[in-house]
Amino acid sequence: MITEKHYWKCIYTWIKYLNYHVVHRNQDNSEIWLANSRKQQVAIFKFGANTTQDVRFVKSRIQDNNENINDFLNFKPSNYDLFIFTEKMFTDENLNESHPAKFKVKIIRDEQQLASILPNIFIKQIFTRDTKHTKSYYKQRALNTNPIEKHMVKFAPVTYGLIFTNVIIWLLMVLFLNRFSDLKLLDVGGLVHFNVVHGEWYRLISSIFLHYNFEHILMNMLSLFIFGKIVESIVGHWRMFVIYIIAGLFGNFASLSFNIDTVSVGASGAIFGLIGAIFTFMYIGKQFNRKLIGQLLIVLIVMIGLSLLMDNVNIIAHIGGFIGGLLITLIGYYFKRNKTWFWALIILMLVLFIAAQIRIYTIKEDNIYNTIIANEMKQGDYSEAKSMVEHTIEKQYADDETYYLKGLINSTQDSKAEGIASWERGLRYYPNSSLLNYQLAVANRSLDNNDKAKKYIKNALKSDPTNKDYKNLYEELSDKSDSTD
Repeated sequence: MITEKHYWKCIYTWIKYLNYHVVHRNQDNSEIWLANSRKQQVAIFKFGANTTQDVRFVKSRIQDNNENINDFLNFKPSNYDLFIFTEKMFTDENLNESHPAKFKVKIIRDEQQLASILPNIFIKQIFTRDTKHTKSYYKQRALNTNPIEKHMVKFAPVTYGLIFTNVIIWLLMVLFLNRFSDLKLLDVGGLVHFNVVHGEWYRLISSIFLHYNFEHILMNMLSLFIFGKIVESIVGHWRMFVIYIIAGLFGNFASLSFNIDTVSVGASGAIFGLIGAIFTFMYIGKQFNRKLIGQLLIVLIVMIGLSLLMDNVNIIAHIGGFIGGLLITLIGYYFKRNKTWFWALIILMLVLFIAAQIRIYTIKEDNIYNTIIANEMKQGDYSEAKSMVEHTIEKQYADDETYYLKGLINSTQDSKAEGIASWERGLRYYPNSSLLNYQLAVANRSLDNNDKAKKYIKNALKSDPTNKDYKNLYEELSDKSDSTD
């Protein structure tokens, strides 16, 4: 036996899982039209038909108004699927047609026939399993006109997949890293200017899936759930994924252009790209619905407000992601509609990309590993700083400053002799280092070895002749030498 619950459940299924939306309904809701503009298909659900003539009347009504329907839908349907829910028995052969419009007619009188219209095994399993909801539940959600809620009801596998991936990575980090230090985040793929300019471009993607702490991932995943579902509902699954990734890349390029001494992680740039895409949809569709704008602004303000309460907020990445999401959405829109605007936006995006690369590769490079080591030393954690030094040397990212810090650590933890040995070892790799030469000059002066100290300070002045500290030490050692003579 077929019921109204089956009728509304089918409509709800087409809306939720097949990305259709309601475009027309009659006064008593016994006839509902759904459309999928990307597939250019229309599904018509009709509850109640007594004869074959009733079905033919529906078809003839469509055929007689074919041009008006095309104008109303803003596309020419490739086919109409007509689903008739009825308990009446009548001849239902030869109801399909292919001219002037293609019709596929299905008469549903029982649950077996209902199962035959479901498009795939996945939807069949969901449809048959979910029986606890009432007719009113499906009807209310199918006819919901709230601008946010009608998108939230849609099935969004890419959004769910991104959330699942982020959460799994977070749990693995909790299990295996324990402590979310900058060095640990850097090692697992955090975004850092120093590493990217040394060829580790994979960080532009990997950093999007990493997070600092529970509050960070919680806020980002809640935001992704809302904005991701809205964008995926509007443009489809893979287009949403493209917007997300390109926005994330743009956000990271913006971050690299200005931040040279921090580790940046998180999905915020990509999520702000989704927000940019939503505002672009509103501009393109001229849908400046006050309620929609109000709801989006409330969510956006809450999101920004919460982010300001958190540490390590990368505002530059948010702005870059927003611009990236806006541009790629406009490029996709104008691809088939206006080639002039399409190429203009492509050129603009390339200009921004090239400008970012020039900026990234010309700003002063800062060795993030040394920054992290120095920060640990300031906090008094010399053991952690020491392990970071060894880690940096092992990864072949050490420079003269790394050996300078290594010497300070050894002098503090072990002995002055160990510190001097570290500085001398570093000087063998970096013989022109003014920093190491100066430090060895100071160390040898403290040991009353003025001749050796004077040799080192001369080398330091050769590398940096304007440094006042080097000049003062040289004068001091020269005075001592003169007085000795």
